[in-house]
Amino acid sequence: MIQLAVSDRPMVRHLIRIGEISLDYLEVTGSYANSAPDEFPHQPFLLHNPIWNWSLAHRDCLNQKNALATSQHMIDCLQVPWLSLHLGFSAEEVMFDERMKPATPLLSQDAVFETICDNLKVFVSAIPVPILIENLDYNPGGAYEYICHPAFIASVLETTNLAFLLDIAHARVSATRLGMPINDYLDQLPFERVRQIHVSGPRWQNGLLIDAHESLLDEDYVLLESVLKKTEPCAVTLEYGKEEAVLKKELSRLKDVLGHTVH
Repeated sequence: MIQLAVSDRPMVRHLIRIGEISLDYLEVTGSYANSAPDEFPHQPFLLHNPIWNWSLAHRDCLNQKNALATSQHMIDCLQVPWLSLHLGFSAEEVMFDERMKPATPLLSQDAVFETICDNLKVFVSAIPVPILIENLDYNPGGAYEYICHPAFIASVLETTNLAFLLDIAHARVSATRLGMPINDYLDQLPFERVRQIHVSGPRWQNGLLIDAHESLLDEDYVLLESVLKKTEPCAVTLEYGKEEAVLKKELSRLKDVLGHTVH
């Protein structure tokens, strides 16, 4: 049975706290994950990107910001079934400012591929749970070069033999900005490796499709149902946390799509 999760937001925590929603998983991230076990001792968790402003293409990424030690600590505290990480970036050092921006020069595609794969192999040997790699949303500026192309994503997953966290909104944004129909983009991704799916509503802004984490529209549900027919994920995460009524409606519809009641 596919489990249902929601990404960690203040509103989501409030609704869990007062018993308005129940989830198979609360998906936590970064330093906010530290308070989750004490606040919700009986809530199962997923852990996504425990380190922010961090790049797998950094030659010393396991030690940068104590990434490996921090990940190990959070995994122990949260007792998660797996760890998911962004497949990024095309610079060794990055900083988020509306989108990820490079703080160091652009690397070559070969260097990015080799370093990411080498780092992931070491990470896998040191982490006690499976690692999932998430596709990103292409943005111009130098941090997202190469890494959003479906062939690059597939090659990293094949080389490292890792599972895939498919973010459908990220795929839509990347496909649009790379000039590809979304179904053509998705068809080049390794569906057989999908173990988790992220869903949220992208939006058009100034002529560009952006990863807005808005509510899902009918077209988003159609695409999700199409992907579910071709994959076998263990969990689907809704990345939304703006309006309580909208969140409850989204969860109800997603439960219908996934065909189950949350435990």
